[in-house]
Amino acid sequence: MTRITVHYFAGRIVGFTAKGHSDYAEQGSDIVCAAISALTQTAYLGITELVGAEVDFSVSDGALRLKLLPSVGGEKREKAELILGTMLLGLRSVEENYSDHLKIVKREVKA
Repeated sequence: MTRITVHYFAGRIVGFTAKGHSDYAEQGSDIVCAAISALTQTAYLGITELVGAEVDFSVSDGALRLKLLPSVGGEKREKAELILGTMLLGLRSVEENYSDHLKIVKREVKA
């Protein structure tokens, strides 16, 4: 199962960690994994390429992590949060349909 922890600070989304494999199907045929990858990677690209916001981003040990840097503020932060919120809507839709393969949890973090 893939577990996505969505990180919030002061009630506002600031990042996420996606870990694990959905185990819906074998590699190359797993539509749940493909959907998760597409949504999370598109969020990363939108935030960094379109918005121009700086993030702490890593892919290691089977986990993809993204966190907005505290220095991102104003309009860039608002746009980045909008992209993260849109990503979350898509992930929740996947979770609704494939709840045995994706779990989303909310976590309040410190700055």
